[in-house]
Amino acid sequence: MKILLINPPVYLPTTFPFSLAAMKAELQNSLQESIEVLDLNAVYHYETFKTEYQKLQDSKEDYYTQLEEFNTVAKSDHNKISKSAMNNQITNATTSSIKKIIEHKPDVLAISLTYNSQIFVTKQIINDIKKDCPNIKIVIGGPADYSKIMDGTINFADAKKFIEYLVSIGAKEKTTGKKNTISAIPDFTSFNKEHYFTKEIVYPIRTSKSCPYKQCTFCTHHENKTFEQYDLSTLRSTIQKNKIKKICFIDDDLTPIRLKQISEKLKDLNVTWWCQLRPIKQIQTVLKVAHDAGLKSVAWGLESGNQRILDLIKKGTNPTDIATTLTVAKNLGINNMIYTMFGFPTETETEFVDTINFLEENKKSIDIVSPSVFGLQYGSKVMKYPNDFDVTDIKLDPRTFLSDKISYKTSSGLDQNTVKKLMKKYKHQLQKMNKLPRIISVFKEQVLNIK
Repeated sequence: MKILLINPPVYLPTTFPFSLAAMKAELQNSLQESIEVLDLNAVYHYETFKTEYQKLQDSKEDYYTQLEEFNTVAKSDHNKISKSAMNNQITNATTSSIKKIIEHKPDVLAISLTYNSQIFVTKQIINDIKKDCPNIKIVIGGPADYSKIMDGTINFADAKKFIEYLVSIGAKEKTTGKKNTISAIPDFTSFNKEHYFTKEIVYPIRTSKSCPYKQCTFCTHHENKTFEQYDLSTLRSTIQKNKIKKICFIDDDLTPIRLKQISEKLKDLNVTWWCQLRPIKQIQTVLKVAHDAGLKSVAWGLESGNQRILDLIKKGTNPTDIATTLTVAKNLGINNMIYTMFGFPTETETEFVDTINFLEENKKSIDIVSPSVFGLQYGSKVMKYPNDFDVTDIKLDPRTFLSDKISYKTSSGLDQNTVKKLMKKYKHQLQKMNKLPRIISVFKEQVLNIK
């Protein structure tokens, strides 16, 4: 049996897709079958934007300037692909992907979807494969919103369930050796580094599933998922086997204990790394240990500088501890990236400005701000219990391939139009706080390529 794992177009590729590297390793660890991997998204960009890739190699122009320019060009291309797909027009992204898939002659095609922007090409791939190669079994998985394109395809939630499915259709299990679906060393060997728009590859690694906190009322990452920490016994092997020098830990959050455990594994490996943390008092004492082990940058979930909003979000933080945590990190030499969320339901203009003022007061400890505006999402506590957040008039507007678009109103606080006006008003002030290139707030792992 030949099993082909693919990452379909289209989003801008700056690092390897961890899901494919991890899944390949798990399958190889458990099955006596041929496992192949294609990052069709990276290949598409490399083949389509040869001028930009060549310029990246040859030019002495600042990398982050090139990345911002490439992002603008690529986004225009991505929008055209999405519109073409909705009009049933086949694009080069689709035809080239299908050709490469068929050349591999898989028995099973497993599609991993991380971003909603991949949905459009994926829909066309599924349609074409089902029509021209009906014997190929198609499965689909990942965090993206693919509910409207399933069309009879099988969903795999994790490696264990996928392996069980493959065995049920004839895949042979390994009878010797260790079979463990959470500790196999991710296999990055299928990826060509030249296909990624970066100066040096920053390897993505995940050490847990879901979130240890699981309380934030706006979030859907943890919904209906049990928090699970993976065995760290293979972390050093992963780094050494793949000759990794730069790591972005893509865990939703790391507890102080987990941060210390990871740091102890990394302390003598001469690596630099990035992670996401919650700015709580307990994390402060671990930051030096982490920094000494190579922690170079942290993305902190601030969300708001107002205590009432933080409590409504159930963030479990307070502005005093947040400010102290940022100072401790900055004094150690850690780059602080700040996630903010404006316009949470019931937020007033005064509370909106509280966040601006908090950032201004602590700008010496801030390297880059990544602002966002609240959006109502399926599965969040705000969506489930709208009355608790003064959310009213929820409406669902149908979309072709994505789930229905959600619109809403609030009976108190700022309306959405006012939030947009305030964001525009304070945009320049927020940007002035950035000590790092703004594009890093989009491609966060690239902070590790700062010289």
